[in-house]
Amino acid sequence: MRLVEKVIRRRVVYRGRYLTAERWDVRLPDGRRARRDIVRPPDAVAVVPVDARGRVHLVRQFRPALGGAITEIPAGLLDPGETPRRAALRECAEELGLAPRRLRKLCVFYASVGFSTGCIHLFLAQDLRPARGHTDPTEFLVTEALPFRRALRAALANRYVDAKTLLGLLWAARILTPGAKARRRS
Repeated sequence: MRLVEKVIRRRVVYRGRYLTAERWDVRLPDGRRARRDIVRPPDAVAVVPVDARGRVHLVRQFRPALGGAITEIPAGLLDPGETPRRAALRECAEELGLAPRRLRKLCVFYASVGFSTGCIHLFLAQDLRPARGHTDPTEFLVTEALPFRRALRAALANRYVDAKTLLGLLWAARILTPGAKARRRS
């Protein structure tokens, strides 16, 4: 069986400043029809910033959809025409007032493949130095820096609930944790 759904009809049901929602009527691989709700947000970047002392820099901010403040790695949307690398540098400056001298792409992932087209480009930022940043006037953040291993333990204990933060810390651990490569080979 070919795992393909053919779009029969597509219509925009909502267009906001951040995202668009569409309703699709599709033909399933077995010939039946179904309806799909698809959300189209802009692509984004997320950054795991680690300083020379081995501390990861995180931000805490209120997330209306969750009804509370959560701790996350810095992240943001790509501006039109902006490369993911440039957006990662901008987000570090805006949210932390830091600029990385080294920026390593870790992966690209889709956080909600069942209904969303938005992807997140994940980076590891190192060799941080002070930078000027202009935060979004509607964004209120509290920053913190803590030892990377402590943040990783918190992630593994499910004290962070944000997917990009969990994935970012786990990817960064593969690079930053001594002996991680040797353990993977055995």
